[in-house]
Amino acid sequence: MDQQGPLTDLSYLRSLTGGASDKMSKYIRMFLTGAPISIQQMDLYMMSKDWSGLRQTAHALKPQLGYFGAKGTENLIKEIERMSGDQVELERIPEMLENFRSQYEIISAELEQSLREIGN
Repeated sequence: MDQQGPLTDLSYLRSLTGGASDKMSKYIRMFLTGAPISIQQMDLYMMSKDWSGLRQTAHALKPQLGYFGAKGTENLIKEIERMSGDQVELERIPEMLENFRSQYEIISAELEQSLREIGN
């Protein structure tokens, strides 16, 4: 994946929280705590071919990615949600989940840096 600049943009989160650093930190920490669990769940759902569970977990992650302005990653998770919900192109899902995992690593590093900058 060619990365041009950061994957996140906290403009929306700033407007959502009125720029309150404690609220911004809370949202970021909730995501950094919850997303790895969601990634593990998606892997398990994929391995057990539980497409409904995979769709639901992807669906739950989608708005969180939007809070952090991670539009490209949000689109990727939307596609995983669509494919698992419609049960089409299922052979592409493992690669897409791997791509999501790679993007999450970058996003989490960016959000950790944002937490340091916010100072909470």
